[in-house]
Amino acid sequence: MLDPDKPDAPPRTYGFKPKDFERVNAPAGGEPPPPSAKDLAMLAGGNVQGAPTATAKPGLPAVASAKAGDPNDVFTLLQENRRVEQRHGLGEVEIRKKKSRRHRDFWLLLAGGNLTIVAATFISGLNVVTALFGFAGLIMFTLGTTWIMWFVMDDY
Repeated sequence: MLDPDKPDAPPRTYGFKPKDFERVNAPAGGEPPPPSAKDLAMLAGGNVQGAPTATAKPGLPAVASAKAGDPNDVFTLLQENRRVEQRHGLGEVEIRKKKSRRHRDFWLLLAGGNLTIVAATFISGLNVVTALFGFAGLIMFTLGTTWIMWFVMDDY
């Protein structure tokens, strides 16, 4: 229980601990500062039409526009693929899109499912309640099938 004669404890104070970051790559006294974003853009902009050309500045390395024999150069890879295609006689082959079976399957599912719902409605006895349930079933089945076939699934 609380003792009214005992003084309250002093409130706790919360805060952040002192920052203790270690500088790993501190600049040396005689080295120039790292290049700015503008300098890097000028160095890399030699391939862009209308971009300023790279000028040699002290402390900045000279950059070539493309490395010779770079295995990751996309344009070189595409040109090599094109040469291989032409060498094997595939250069002039027309690439035709495979006809999807989705249209046919959609209409078969829609017709078969809706006919099954209508038949079940008539077999169970036609009255107002079964007609409403059958109509709701038709709507739900049609919307669900349309959503799955055209918005969820991809061509197959």
